[in-house]
Amino acid sequence: MKVKTYRAPTLAEALAEVKNDLGREAVIVQTRRLRQGGFLGMMATEIVEVTAAVDTTLAKANKAAAARPPEPKPKENDADDAKMLALHLELASMRKSLESVLEGRATTQKTTSEMPPEKKKTFLQEWSRKNDLDPVAADALFYGIPNINSLSSELFQSRLRERLIAHFQDVAGITVRPAYCKVVALIGPTGVGKTTTVAKLAANFALKEKYRVALVTADTYRIAAVEQLKTYADLIGIPIDVVYTPQEMRSALYRHQDKQLVLIDTAGRSPSNQPQLAELEALLAVDDNIEKHLVLSATTKFTDCLEAVQRFQPSKPQKYLFTKLDEASNLGTLFNLMFHAPKTLSYITTGQNVPDDIELADPNRLTTMMLRGKS
Repeated sequence: MKVKTYRAPTLAEALAEVKNDLGREAVIVQTRRLRQGGFLGMMATEIVEVTAAVDTTLAKANKAAAARPPEPKPKENDADDAKMLALHLELASMRKSLESVLEGRATTQKTTSEMPPEKKKTFLQEWSRKNDLDPVAADALFYGIPNINSLSSELFQSRLRERLIAHFQDVAGITVRPAYCKVVALIGPTGVGKTTTVAKLAANFALKEKYRVALVTADTYRIAAVEQLKTYADLIGIPIDVVYTPQEMRSALYRHQDKQLVLIDTAGRSPSNQPQLAELEALLAVDDNIEKHLVLSATTKFTDCLEAVQRFQPSKPQKYLFTKLDEASNLGTLFNLMFHAPKTLSYITTGQNVPDDIELADPNRLTTMMLRGKS
């Protein structure tokens, strides 16, 4: 017995392949419809798979019989019975194939009719929706890339990946020079995780990189925040100063001139509270060399993040630091913001563990997370 499987766009084409390969003696064992190709589970094409079998011994016997001289005709009744049996077998096979085709067509029609409208859109529209991409940013990303319908999924994915990697290419962390005191301040809205992020950075630079590090906190609105950072400072073995005014900030920075890195934790400010933002601006204006990272949460809506960027602009942040990537359903906010208000990316955080769960932003990793939908 010889069993083979054939795949073709239609049932007729698959059966033709069976006939050409195995001959008329072949028996259809199974037919089914499959989906193949596509990109990230979308835009796949439907094909028919047919499994057929043939008795090789019988096939050889039939060929040998065809080569022999014709035998005397059987009796009329026997010949009629043989014809009827063959006809019944052929009709049964045709009926089974027809039922399979009709069942597959009904399933396809049902699936299509029940499919929500957004599922019928092109892949680009669906992928953009899943990632919460701003329409303008999405159009710029896809401009010049042919639709997946006119490209192989591998080539399409490759081109899209290249665009995304280029979009996240501007990355730079904190650069510390041995004979120079680098001062870095983390600013941003309330609740984005600035204090925990400062502790992670301090632990990594002091314990892993072995730099001389000091902490300065201006987050005096929350007593718990000051105590939390003091606890971290004691565990890491580095000094910490608490400041309330620009003059105290200036004095703290002067005291730590011998350090290689000074990290400043600031109080969370509401983007709509202009007096608080002005207070923050005055606090950081004591030194023009302070490198400011605007800390934003990947779980925040893009429009809210964009408003925060605009409100914090007077403090002149040079870089973005994104937190809570582990809690975000996608990276749409990050992508949209890098398009509409681009700045250098510094670090991303993916959890609460100190000193872990923080890393320099990696264009390749961010691209992979976006392609997979981060869901």
